[in-house]
Amino acid sequence: MSLIQVKNLTFTYDGSYEPVFENASFQIDTGWRLGLIGRNGRGKTTLLRCLNFLETPTSGEIAVKGETLFSSNAKNKVSDAQARENRLHFGLVFQSFNLFPQYTALE
Repeated sequence: MSLIQVKNLTFTYDGSYEPVFENASFQIDTGWRLGLIGRNGRGKTTLLRCLNFLETPTSGEIAVKGETLFSSNAKNKVSDAQARENRLHFGLVFQSFNLFPQYTALE
C-alpha cells in the first residue's frame, strides 16, 4: 500500500480557462522521497499547496495510507477542521524557507 497516492489531480484558478497543472498522478511508498523540479510558474508550489489543503484542487483524488482525504467526486467539501487534521499527514520544506535564515534546511 502506498503512503501517499495522488490520482489525476488538476488545479485551475477561478475564472481561468487554463489549468495550473493537469492530471498529476504519483504515489510515494514508505521510505521513498519525491522531488519536484521544473521551470518557474509550472505549478510545483500550487501542487504542494493542494496536498497540504491550502488550495482545493479542481479535480482528482488524494489518499494517505489508503484513506481518501480528498476526492472531487465527493459531494461534501472538506471542512476547515478536517483540512487542518489532514495537514498532519504532510510536511513541506519550500526552497526559500527562511524562518531561521541562519540555518540551512538540513540543520
